[in-house]
Amino acid sequence: MIRINLLPHHLRPIKRTPLPYIACLVLFVVALLGMASSFIATSARIEGEQQQLSSLETELLQLNSIIKESNKLEQTKLELADKIRTIDEIVKDRIIWSRQLWLLSKLTPPNFWYSEILVTTKSYPVQEQVLDPQTKKPKINPQTKKIETKTVQVNRPILRVSGYVIDSPDGRQDVSPLTDALTTDAEFSSMFQLEQPSFSTAEFEGFPVKKFTLEFLISAGGAKE
Repeated sequence: MIRINLLPHHLRPIKRTPLPYIACLVLFVVALLGMASSFIATSARIEGEQQQLSSLETELLQLNSIIKESNKLEQTKLELADKIRTIDEIVKDRIIWSRQLWLLSKLTPPNFWYSEILVTTKSYPVQEQVLDPQTKKPKINPQTKKIETKTVQVNRPILRVSGYVIDSPDGRQDVSPLTDALTTDAEFSSMFQLEQPSFSTAEFEGFPVKKFTLEFLISAGGAKE
């Protein structure tokens, strides 16, 4: 059968090509595939990061005991530092005590005698820098911009000399002749620094005497064997 379209040309329906629709569909499919690929890649990367994080957390948990032991050893190190300094001060410059005892007896006036000569330790306050617990470096005060310090007690070696003094030929019980002789002698005073002396009145076998105690800080410049 023959069909004849009698409509005018401008009223006839326009035949449209399907190519634009096909192109849009192709672009949509390509975009969808791109988003799917990006999602899969991102998911895989996130899963890998999570696995790495889990592995690091497990490793940190395994190292926790080592970290605690390290912190404990560091604290022990700080506690022993004071004792180490004291030992170093005593042994690094060994004193020939026979020489110093002879010198002490030589410088002692005849109206003095000793009841005790003792080497011991005494606590002294000193300023020490505060260390940052993380960096182990001196801590800076954020306000003053200066290194923070704290007062700690340090044991140092001392020579303690105790004894008595009786009347001198001029009738005085004065300890200053002994202290003057010890502090002005170049050899003795280079190794022993006199601290504040203490005195008290006493009796010895019925005679009035003056009891004294002299403490000398032992310096690190002693004579060596």
